[in-house]
Amino acid sequence: MKRLLLLFLFLSTPVVAEDEQVLGPDKWPTTVQATVADILASMTPEDKATIRQTKKDDLIMYHHGWGTGIRNYYGLWRGNSTLIESACGEGCHPDDASMVIIEAVWSALQQQS
Repeated sequence: MKRLLLLFLFLSTPVVAEDEQVLGPDKWPTTVQATVADILASMTPEDKATIRQTKKDDLIMYHHGWGTGIRNYYGLWRGNSTLIESACGEGCHPDDASMVIIEAVWSALQQQS
């Protein structure tokens, strides 16, 4: 339980920080694959293990926290329509796009095991 709490705090830190760190439009990834690579590069082995062990149907628990961090950091609310379209097509909602990214991270970790 402590590990899940720490993971949640790690993944949601950008959401609660006063001086929130976000990427500028010139650094936004434009594909789900590039976003997943960026996320995996920043995850600790413990975080990877936690996500890997999470059942796919339970990933929704990361919608707030980690998902919010993804939406904020990668500009899904600030105009990164290319990434949104990569995730789920034109007209896709940023919330849905962030869940596609979370699921893609999970899938990548499943392939690594």
